Amino acid sequence: MRNKFIADIFVYVVSPVVVCNVVNNQKYDYIIVALLFAMFFYSFVTKKREYRINITGLVFSFIYIGWYLLKQDVSVAFDEYIYDTYFYLIASITLIGLRFLNVNMVNQLYNDILRAKGKTKVYIWNKLKKSTVAQELERTLQIIIIHFMSVGFIKVYSIATYGINGYKTTLDLEFLATLLFIIAEGYMVSRIMNLDSDLKRKKKSNKFNIITIKQIKPNSDDKIIYLNKYKKTNK
Repeated sequence: MRNKFIADIFVYVVSPVVVCNVVNNQKYDYIIVALLFAMFFYSFVTKKREYRINITGLVFSFIYIGWYLLKQDVSVAFDEYIYDTYFYLIASITLIGLRFLNVNMVNQLYNDILRAKGKTKVYIWNKLKKSTVAQELERTLQIIIIHFMSVGFIKVYSIATYGINGYKTTLDLEFLATLLFIIAEGYMVSRIMNLDSDLKRKKKSNKFNIITIKQIKPNSDDKIIYLNKYKKTNK
């Protein structure tokens, strides 16, 4: 099951990032087409064999490749900076809009990860119904939205204040903000993924307590004094 999760990461995340950076504006569009074909084929195989499609993986791949193609003809660094600003602002607005439509992309990501690990739809549905898991996923989404909005607003401030000559002034601030948010997001992900092990420990401790009580009960019967029998023996 772990191999399936690693395969998903390689196909949907590593491959687009590596291919786009290797191509790097060299007009090798056929490589992008081959990559898209490979992703569609992999998705078709997982759908037929494992009855699942990694939706967040496909969304990430399409967004990353589309973002790369839009920037392909951009040669000025300042223009690339503006494109990045648009990306952060549009991403944050999209996530907020989807949330108003009761669509949480973090929930979908959680679903895709568990499906890649071999969990059933019923298992995942029961997990998402638990208030603890739902709250952690909602908090993670909020952190991601704040992350995108913060970096986007820093970029807007840099463009409006410093312009083409000094927009790099706030790069250190952007890096620091991004680093802090990534740490926070990583912490939330680890908390969510550790909820399973915490619940298992609680179940084991509860079973141990039940077994202990059952072992104690038979011994406690020996200490009971039956008054009726005691009265009959004294008559």
